[in-house]
Amino acid sequence: MMAADTRRLASARFEVVSDARERKLMRAALVAPLALLALIVGLRLLAEGGALADERTRLREENAGLRAEAARLEAELELERATHAGLEAQVGELNQQVAQLERQLAFVKAQEKRP
Repeated sequence: MMAADTRRLASARFEVVSDARERKLMRAALVAPLALLALIVGLRLLAEGGALADERTRLREENAGLRAEAARLEAELELERATHAGLEAQVGELNQQVAQLERQLAFVKAQEKRP
């Protein structure tokens, strides 16, 4: 029986059968998880992008507020400087008046000591 089997196998036509169906299944089995992973990553990036846009908007608003505060403080500082300069000028004038009044007082006291 073995010889008959061998003859039958030896005389049988050799056919190459394509495993296209298995390759398609294998390709689908590999592509599907990759597509799912790409979808998940894309959705996550989209969500993070929205959060980053919100954060950027918040920071821009905060920055605008800080710039306005800085401008207000600079204007206040200029006002303080101008006030300080005005007060220094007044102090100088008052010191001159004090010196003049002290000279006048000294003159009057000197006149009183004379006979």
